[in-house]
Amino acid sequence: MGLGFDTTSVVRGKLGKGAGDTPLSRIFQLNKTTQNFVSLQLNRANDPTDTITGQITVSELVSGYENVTSQTKLWLKDAFMDSSNQHWAVVTDKNGVIGPDGSAISTDSIVRHISGGKMVAVLDSGFTFSQVPRKVSDAIYGRVQGATYSTQEGLWKVPCKQNLNLSFVFGGVTMPIHPLDVVGNDLNPSGSSGLCDGGVSVMCSTCSIVPC
Repeated sequence: MGLGFDTTSVVRGKLGKGAGDTPLSRIFQLNKTTQNFVSLQLNRANDPTDTITGQITVSELVSGYENVTSQTKLWLKDAFMDSSNQHWAVVTDKNGVIGPDGSAISTDSIVRHISGGKMVAVLDSGFTFSQVPRKVSDAIYGRVQGATYSTQEGLWKVPCKQNLNLSFVFGGVTMPIHPLDVVGNDLNPSGSSGLCDGGVSVMCSTCSIVPC
């Protein structure tokens, strides 16, 4: 169904206001006394310690995360991305990608108006891997012993039991990525090669990143 905005909707561009309003806008129009927001919580399969159930809410907060309303707001601006992409997107802080060694990874965005070591982060709940430029993926996985890069698949293969730390910084808040999201075995479930797929793959056509 999609949870995009009216301003970047191709359908709305064809049908116009009203008939072409997005599903999210129509939901908000049904009850104008509630706040207009959605929340999305992803679950993680086969996690031995965290049993989180995936949830999506409209105008309601997920229990236990009520303090999200007091966090710094990250604004989406259409100028950050090609409007035809129809993605939610925010911008990292300067030097906002922290690698496994605890140091910031040098980054440069090709997105217009984005400079100074910041990057556009596309939020996509329907894609398996986080996508980054090759330079960034090399900095994350390139020094892992036994790791190899697959040009055919556009991602790194690392030892399955390798535990890597990775963080992104938004609005002054450092967001650590769970190690199970940095290395995954989704595409190699048998582990026959002894290698798993890096949770961050390469996107050569853009400098966008997708934090989990």
